[in-house]
Amino acid sequence: MLAEQYRVLIIDDDANLRTLLKLLFEHEGYEVLLAPDGEVGVMLAEGGRPDVILLDVAMPHRSGLDVYLDLQNNPLTSGMPVLVCSAALTRDEERRWYHLPNVLQVISKPFDINALIVQIKQICQQRALAA
Repeated sequence: MLAEQYRVLIIDDDANLRTLLKLLFEHEGYEVLLAPDGEVGVMLAEGGRPDVILLDVAMPHRSGLDVYLDLQNNPLTSGMPVLVCSAALTRDEERRWYHLPNVLQVISKPFDINALIVQIKQICQQRALAA
């Protein structure tokens, strides 16, 4: 269990993945916010003030890039660290993501859950130290 409860926002249209990640992160002591799409995700980021955002790239209605740009253009959410998840990015697309501010990692699906939990913990702890 974490001494301080960190908050993770998962923006992904895959309900099964959202549920799995929610259960795993809650087991580790995190508070988890879930968004099935980008519109809900932006609202939750504004009001929920997550420590880190896990953002899917390929979603219906609005792409992960559109959601990312909304987050970056909003003074309430512009500094939040983002981990980008995708099942199918080319190397060029992946490189482009890495050049964007606040994108800390680009993760290919399927991914190593344990490595993701460790990475989220490190990001949250670094943010807490910087605050």
